[in-house]
Amino acid sequence: MAEVSQNPLKFTPERLKSREYDGKYKSWRLVSLHHHPRARDYFESISATNKEKRRQKKHKNWWILHPYSATRFCWETIMTFIYGISFLIIPFMTSFIIFDYDAVRLDKISLFFYIVFWIDIFLNCVTGVYVKKERIVSFDHSVILDNYLRSYLLLDVATSVPYDHLTHQWRTVPGSESSLPTVLINVIPIAKIFRYLTFHAYGSQLFQYCQIKDFTHRIISILILSFYIVHWFACFCYLTAVFVMHVQQVSVKDCSCWLAKLTDEGIPVRFQHALFIVLQNFVASGFGGIEPEFEGQMIICTVLMILGRIFEAYVIIMFLQIQNDKKAALSKYEETMNQISAYTRQKQLPPHMKKRLEDYYAYRFRNAYFRERKILSTLSSRLREEIILHSCRRLVENVILFRDLPDETILAIVTSLKFELYLPDDVIVKAGTQGDCMYFLNNGTVAVFTPTGQEVCHLEEGAHFGEVALLVQDQRRVGTVIAIEVCEVYKLERRDFRKCIAGHTKLFERIERIATQRMDRTIMIEEQHKRFPMYLR
Repeated sequence: MAEVSQNPLKFTPERLKSREYDGKYKSWRLVSLHHHPRARDYFESISATNKEKRRQKKHKNWWILHPYSATRFCWETIMTFIYGISFLIIPFMTSFIIFDYDAVRLDKISLFFYIVFWIDIFLNCVTGVYVKKERIVSFDHSVILDNYLRSYLLLDVATSVPYDHLTHQWRTVPGSESSLPTVLINVIPIAKIFRYLTFHAYGSQLFQYCQIKDFTHRIISILILSFYIVHWFACFCYLTAVFVMHVQQVSVKDCSCWLAKLTDEGIPVRFQHALFIVLQNFVASGFGGIEPEFEGQMIICTVLMILGRIFEAYVIIMFLQIQNDKKAALSKYEETMNQISAYTRQKQLPPHMKKRLEDYYAYRFRNAYFRERKILSTLSSRLREEIILHSCRRLVENVILFRDLPDETILAIVTSLKFELYLPDDVIVKAGTQGDCMYFLNNGTVAVFTPTGQEVCHLEEGAHFGEVALLVQDQRRVGTVIAIEVCEVYKLERRDFRKCIAGHTKLFERIERIATQRMDRTIMIEEQHKRFPMYLR
C-alpha cells in the first residue's frame, strides 16, 4: 500500500498509453506474422514468432531490422515501384539522353532513383538474413555484410552512381575525340536491370499480401516481363549503334548504321524507330523499315530474331502451363471419362449402361475431378468437421429430425453420414431385403412402393426413409424406394445411429413414431390392394 501511495501515477491511463506507444514504436523492427507475407513460411505459430522476438531483443545487435518485419515489408513495397519505374527510366535516359549523338546531355531524372538506391543499400546492410543451413535469422553484422557482398552489394553500388555528371568534362559526342573508357563507364547504370529478380520477388510477396490468385499473378508477371524486354531491346538497339560510333570514332553522318538516316529527327522519333526495328525483328516480319547494309547490322538483326523466337517460345510455354494448371481439375475429369470409355469398350457394356455410367460421373464431379477422401484426410479433425457440416448445411436445415437437437449431436450425425448418388430408376431400398441403415434425401425426389408395387408416396429433399431397420434388429424392408430423378442421399449406418442418439430419448421416440406410422400406412395399402385389386388398379 505504501508503494502505491508513493507512486500515484504508476498505473494511470497516461502511463498505460505511453507504454503502449513505446511497445508499438519498438515493434517496427521485429518479426511480424501478420504484416509480412513471407513470415509465415518460416514461423508457423504465434509462439514461434514471440520466441523470435525475444531472441532479437536479447541480441547485442537488437537495432538490426528483422527481414520479415513490418518495416521491411513497407520498404520492399516501395522498392517494388521504384524498381518498376527505374527499369524504364534508367535504360531510356542512358541510351537516348547520355548517349545522344547531337549534344552532351545530363540525366537529371535518374538522380532521384540513385538517392533511393543508396538508402536501400544502407537498409540492406542493417537487415538480418535467413541462414538456410542453420534455419535461423542472423543479426550478426559480419554475416549480413558477407551475404550482401556475395549477392548484390557490388552491383548496387556500381549502378547507383551518376557517372554522366562525374565524367561530364570528358564526355563528347561520337567522333574523333571519343573516349572509350568514358563511354564504358557511362553504360554501367543500365546493369541495374539485373535486379529484376529482386523486383519479381518483391512483387510476388505484394501479390501474396493482397491475396491475388496465383494464375493472375503469373499472367501479370509475364506481361510485365514482355513489356520490359521490348523496352530494353529498343534502348539497346539505339545504344549499340551509338556505341559503335564511339568505338570507330566517327560521327553520325559518317557512320553506316541506321541512325545515319535519322540525323534530323528528335529523340521520340529515334525511340520509335528503335522500337519498330526490335518488334519486327522479334516477330521475324522484317528489318524495321531499314534493311541492314553491312555485316555488323546483319549480325544484330539475326541476334534479335533468335532472341525473339526464344522469348516467344518462353511466353507461349508459360501461358500454356498457366492454362493447364488452371484447368487441371477439368483435365483430370476428361482423363477419367476417357478411361470410362475404354473400360466400357473392354467390358463390352451395352450402350444404355455406358450412358448411365457417364451420367453418374458427370453429375458426381461436375466437370472437375477431385479426390475428396484424400483432401479431407490431410485436414485437421476440426476443419474437416466444419467442411462436412457446411457441405450438409441444406440437409441439416431441411430435415425435421435435426431440429431442436444440440449442435454436438448434429455434428456427430453429420460426420457419420456417407454420401451416395443415384440415377433415375435406381433402386435405393428394396422391399424384403435386410436393412441396416437409413437414408436422408439431400436433393432429388424418390417414390415409395409396397412389396407388390403399389405407390405409397413421393419424398423430396429433406425427407428420410429406412428408419425402421434401425429400430428393430434383423428387420426386413417393408417398402421399395426408387429414384425418380438424380438423387443425392446420405446414408447412416445402424452402429453410428445408436452411437449418435445415445441419451436422446425424445429423438428415438420421434423416429420410432414416424417409423410406426409409415409401416402401418404401407401395410394398410398393401392389404387394400390384396382385398380390392381391381378397384385400386
